[in-house]
Amino acid sequence: MVFSNKEGVSKLRRTLLFIGLCWLIALVVLLFMELFTVLAILAGLFLVIASLIALLNFQYIRIMVENKKLIVRYYSVFSVERMFQTIEFPVDQLRNVEVYKHFLGLKWDVRFTIRVKKGMADYPPVSFSAIPFKERARLVMELKKLVPQNVNL
Repeated sequence: MVFSNKEGVSKLRRTLLFIGLCWLIALVVLLFMELFTVLAILAGLFLVIASLIALLNFQYIRIMVENKKLIVRYYSVFSVERMFQTIEFPVDQLRNVEVYKHFLGLKWDVRFTIRVKKGMADYPPVSFSAIPFKERARLVMELKKLVPQNVNL
């Protein structure tokens, strides 16, 4: 299994950056036209949308299973530092895949739980917000299929 949302993320990034640039140009034009009420409303709306994008935490994700290991590489798309994070563990240690939905189901955080020598361990959540809804559900179902059915938590 190999999954990557590289194309979707690059399209999303280009679209949002283009819209943001056009929005800022419109704000500058309104400033020169001295329409301060409209400028204040659009500037406030811009800040709300920018905050929503930051809260959704769009991430590039690459998930693959090779040599009986699950490898998840991800990074936040709209961050200053674009450092890859990697989660890697043997598939037979996977015990649970949990999905947490926030903001009316717009933000999906997926948390992997694995068995280690001293008990159970949870990895930090990975945001599936940049993946289309149908692909999110299908990907989560594929990940849940990797959880062994006959072992105790």
